[in-house]
Amino acid sequence: MANQSYLKRINRQRILLAVRESGPLSRSAIADLLALDRKSMTNLANELIAEGWLCETGVDYSSRGRPGTLLDLDRTQHLFLGLHLSENQASGVLLNLSGEILGRQERPYAPVAFLKDIRAVLQEVYLPLLRLAGGKLHAIGLVLPGILDFASATVQRSVNIPVLDGVELRRLLPRELPSELYFEESSRAKALAELWFGQGQGRSSFVCVDLGIGIGAGIILEKHLQGGPYAGEIGHVIIQPEGRQCACGHRGCLEAYISESILCRELSQALQQPIATLDEVGALNPAAEAVLAQAGRALGLGLATIVNILCPPLVILHGSLLRFAQQIFPAMEDSLATAALPSCRSRVEVRVSSFGAEAAALGAAAVPLGRVFLG
Repeated sequence: MANQSYLKRINRQRILLAVRESGPLSRSAIADLLALDRKSMTNLANELIAEGWLCETGVDYSSRGRPGTLLDLDRTQHLFLGLHLSENQASGVLLNLSGEILGRQERPYAPVAFLKDIRAVLQEVYLPLLRLAGGKLHAIGLVLPGILDFASATVQRSVNIPVLDGVELRRLLPRELPSELYFEESSRAKALAELWFGQGQGRSSFVCVDLGIGIGAGIILEKHLQGGPYAGEIGHVIIQPEGRQCACGHRGCLEAYISESILCRELSQALQQPIATLDEVGALNPAAEAVLAQAGRALGLGLATIVNILCPPLVILHGSLLRFAQQIFPAMEDSLATAALPSCRSRVEVRVSSFGAEAAALGAAAVPLGRVFLG
């Protein structure tokens, strides 16, 4: 009986994934695609329609014989709320089952805010989206930078939001929630955003690298996020032994050379004006271009670690630093070519993400959404 229950759950997921990836399909087309018998397919489809996962959306006249009714994802039920807590703001999105964005919210807060202030801002983002969901909320995802203990749902350490160290994640939201709450680290969550909504769609394996105040990575293998809470800490790969002091306590980490705070400090000196975020940077002078080229060289050394160890077919880069791709990429390619094995480098494509600042919130919603299709 347990095996039958397991098989039924897997087949339901396979049906939903087939419809998501191939568009509206008839029952017979899905049965043929997944090698399911017609009776089982009919029963499972009827269940998924009754539960609001699928809906009948038209007639299929393309096949021989009697026309079949097309099934598609039901976009009106089962909504997903994604929340992202960054170093200086809270943001959120509300998605339907197909990944369409139904609502957005964001609120800034001071980088040195107290825990109660961060909690208040996060709830200012959460509550309007909850109201917009109107009782159809299926699940909530919450992501933030740091090392998370998934067993106890606490933050072990957040270098860039230290006030969260040791905090139980559920304390950041109201005590009573209308649906299940899922957690993930923000850089890893961006990889899920790419898998379900971005350039990772149709790819089974790739790596997503997040270039922000912290530097992290998410590794996708066979459409699943890999590793536990420590996986993806590329920012603390040492590229210069005995080099610059890093916030983690070590010296020479990649993050000590290309984090946004470090680059803003160096660009402030180069441009002779205060720069708080990379988005504030305007026209560049030769000194600023040299700073960015050096950042590109450091980035290439960090990426070489991923290329040599994993040799992923695709690396997707995120972050405000990529505004300066013209200055960064030539130097990045040079150092990547120097540090990576040529046989590995030739197999890896490096792209810039098409997402903006909401990538992590999309990834937060993708944490529970992905479980619907892949478990």
